[in-house]
This record gives sequence, structure tokens and C-alpha cells, in this order.
Amino acid sequence: MGSLLLWGIFIWKEWSQRKERRFWVKLTVSFIGVASLLLMALRPAHQKEALLGRGILLTEGHRPEQLDSLKAIFKRIKTESYVPGKNLALLETTDSIFVLGHGVHSFDMWQFNGKAINFLRGKEPEGLVDITYENEILLGDELLVRTRYNHPKAGHWLILNDPGGNSLDSISLGDGPEQYIELIAKPKTSGQFTYSLEEKNTEGSFVGKEPLPVKVVDRELLNILMVNNFPTFETKYLKNFLAENGHSVLARTQLTTNRFKFEYFNREASPIYQMTPKALEGFDLIVMDVDSYIGLGSSSKAALEEAIREQGTGLFIQPNAAFFKLSQRQSPFRFQIDGGTEITFGGSGQKLKKYPYNFLGGFPLQPIVTDSVEIAFYMPMEKGKMASFVLQDTYHLILNGQQDVYARLWTHLLNDLVRQKEVGTEWQALTDVPRRDQPFDFQLRTNVESPQVKTDQGAAIPLLQDFSVSTLWNGTTYPRSTGWNHLQLSTDSLSRFSYYVFDTNERKAATQKNVLEANIREFGQHEGFGKVNPSTSREHVPISPLWFFVPFLLCMGWLWLEPKLFQ
Repeated sequence: MGSLLLWGIFIWKEWSQRKERRFWVKLTVSFIGVASLLLMALRPAHQKEALLGRGILLTEGHRPEQLDSLKAIFKRIKTESYVPGKNLALLETTDSIFVLGHGVHSFDMWQFNGKAINFLRGKEPEGLVDITYENEILLGDELLVRTRYNHPKAGHWLILNDPGGNSLDSISLGDGPEQYIELIAKPKTSGQFTYSLEEKNTEGSFVGKEPLPVKVVDRELLNILMVNNFPTFETKYLKNFLAENGHSVLARTQLTTNRFKFEYFNREASPIYQMTPKALEGFDLIVMDVDSYIGLGSSSKAALEEAIREQGTGLFIQPNAAFFKLSQRQSPFRFQIDGGTEITFGGSGQKLKKYPYNFLGGFPLQPIVTDSVEIAFYMPMEKGKMASFVLQDTYHLILNGQQDVYARLWTHLLNDLVRQKEVGTEWQALTDVPRRDQPFDFQLRTNVESPQVKTDQGAAIPLLQDFSVSTLWNGTTYPRSTGWNHLQLSTDSLSRFSYYVFDTNERKAATQKNVLEANIREFGQHEGFGKVNPSTSREHVPISPLWFFVPFLLCMGWLWLEPKLFQ
């Protein structure tokens, strides 16, 4: 519009000469001059094919010396810093990329499809790179926190604090490349809590803090039947342990033929003389010694197996020396001699006596593992499980003052065996360290048709149904706040799922380690790019203003000179 106005002013100025031929010549020259001026301002461009080159992507933890070396080799190489969740402009003009540092997050790896990547890993993350504990524990169980600290500073302290900031356990950090640490606490009430690992230096000053979100749930009391052919110390201490924890226990010990002694803990007197479906109904677990098991009649054994298969009742067989020599008709378990008479269990290195046998594994036999030790094996039987172990006289743990180890062993074992309650909705977090404004992936198992999941703010989350399992749904949300967040089904307010969102500076070392490992799996650690097919891109290249400036200069010069030539 400005150019047209300028040309119009020129036409108006020369309008008096419109009957002369020179008027039309000046009109044409002025048009070319004004158009050249316009093109210099608009800077037109033309498309040009260009070969894509190499680039450098800088991520957290990169080594400055690596960057300097690459820039010394590739003088004009393009460089960009990585920002999680942001589209990378570098990818539009490069086909081969050096990724320096810990790498990119998993949710950004899709951007590198079709690109050749040379991943030059950065230095190892320092700090608490591994923090392992149970996010949900039963009231009365211990909170066992295992950590791995990379490059600890000698003299610093790592302290486990309760939600109120009170110190529960601590350890002094040593010197060396890494240190493995175990800290223990025992929650005293149920609920959602945020414990913490706090680091202090030699002077007692605060260095750092890592939150430990924990959900403590009330222990579900079990209904347990114990059947023994004769009294043993193993049964005595086990029934006392169960009774002290509030479980309902019916203990039957055979005195002579058809004569039994019954003991009742946390329940009314109701003797069971014969194994019948009605008598076994309602029991979550049956503990039975080997003699009682092989002495069952055909009808009693059929009733016991029916309770296991149809009701989901767990069965644990207390072993003795004869148990490992039973035929396949008498027992579904098979063993081999290993000669070992001890097994190390628990973080304290406590040694337990065992029979010199080991289970012959293989499907469908499954292990029960605690503290990285296979403490027992079970055989799935439809809804229930049948289990045993090779340990001997575990009550010695109590006699040796290791009550906590005894409790952890039997609690873990029984929790894996007892009848599982059917739940209508089950949630599972797929993102290890949720962060604000980053994708949090989860799975939902429910029998509800077309479930609708909402956040704390009432926002609906779209779900994707699994192709092969109709009750399995996947979803992704972007938390808006740190701390405890919740999801729930809009049709079921009781099915609430809680997850903890970490701040930017929390779990930093652990996140760096996870990102580094994910990039090694995705891109490898090889030097070079391998075979790269050259790629081209069409880009807009501005036309040099000189092409418009010269015509403008000539036109303006002629318009200035023309009146002097015709005077």
C-alpha cells in the first residue's frame, strides 16, 4: 500500500506531462524503481535443495571437553540444548546427531525416528541413584529402604525421617565409588505419608532431601487353620505369632487315634474333626504338617483340594525329613539333594538351618522371594496355591532375638499364599518418577464397561482399551501439582488411586540414571553413526537485495537526470 501511494504521488507530480511521450517512459521507470524498493523491504526467497548435515544436542550431564572436541573437528556444526517436551529445531536440518550427556527422556525419543544418532554418554550421576522400597505396606510391617549412593562424601550422614521430621534411622557415608545402604522404620498408623531421606554434612548442615511417599494400609485379619499330627516348637511359635498379630487361628493337634486337642485364638470355639467342604469354608490359609497331609483320607483330601481350587484357600505344608522322599502321587513337589544345611536370610546376614535339598524348578512351580532369597515355592492350583519350603526350625530366629526377621519371613510367605480377595478395580503406575507437566502413564483393570477416569481437578482422562484384554485400559495424564495426586473412576468413588508427583530437584540422580540407561538401550554406545543415507531438505533462501538495489539506483538516477536532458 505504501508503494502504491508513492507511485501515485509520482504520477500526480508528472500529470501535467501526460500528453508527452516522456511521461509514459518516466511512468514505467518509476514503477520499476518503486517495485525494486518494495522487493528490498519484502526480501523474497526461492526454494533450494540442501544436504542435511550433522548437529550436536546437548543434554544434562554432558562433558564440556567432548563438545570442544567436536567443534574443533566440525567448525560450523549446529548445536542445540535439549529441553524435555520441546520439539527440536535441530532435527529439521540434520540427519546425523551427536547426543551428549545423559540423553533425552523416553517420551521424546519419537522425534529421532529416521535419524542417525551417535550417543556420547556423559559422566555418571552422583548421589542417590537407586532408592528401593515398598510403596504400599501393611500396618505393623517394617519400611525397609535400600539405596545406592554414587560417589558419597566421607563424613556425611544419611538420615531416615518420619513425616514430622523426626529421625528414625541413620548411617554415616564412607569414601569410595559407591555405597549400599539400608535404613529401617516401622509406621505406627495407617494412611498416606511422606517419609524422607535427608543428607547432612560433617557439621550437621542440610545438604539434600529425597521424599519417600508411602501408603500404609490396615492389615487384613486372616482366618487360619493349623493341623498337626503331634505338637512341635515350629507350630507353637508360629501360632503365637499369628495370634499376636490379631489373626483368627484354629489349631488342631492329634493326641491319639480320633482324639484331638483344639486351641482357639481370636475366635469362638468350633472344632473340626473331618475335612469337609463346609468345615473348610471361610479359611484363608491352612497350615499342615507332612504326616497330617499324607494321612488324609480320599474324601478329606478331595475336600481340601476343592477348597484350594474353587475358594482360593492357600495350603502350606510344614516339611520334615520324610517330605523330600514322597512319591509324585503323594506330593506334587520334586526335590534334589544339594548338600546345603544353611541359608543366609535377611539384611543382618542371619543364617537359617535347612534340609539338604532344593526344589526342582520349572513351570508351573513358582518361587516366593524376599530379601533376594527364594524362601519357598508354590504350585498354582486354579484359584489357590499349595506351598512349602526347605527351611528347618525357623523359630530359632525368635530364640536368637531376630523377631523382626522371623516376622518378615512369615509375613511375606503367608501374604503370597492366602486367599486373594477379588477386587473390581486395580490400578498400576507405569511411570517410575512422575513429575509435574510431564506424562504419567498408568494402567487400569476393571470390569466396568467404558470406564471414565477423572483427576483431582475433575478433568476427564481418555483411556485406550487393550486389544487382547478387554478389562485392561491404558491412560496418560499430566499432573499439575507436586505431592500426592489422585485418580478415580467417575462411577466408583471408592476406587481411588493415589500417586506421588516429585518436584524438579527431587529424585534427580535416579532420573538421570534411568534416562542414561534408556538412551544406552535405544542408541547404544558405539562410536560413529554407521551407514547414513544422505538426506536433503528444501529450504527457502532469501534473494540477495543487490539484485533489487541496482535497478532501483539506475531508475532513480535516470529520473533525476531526465529533466536536465530535456530542458
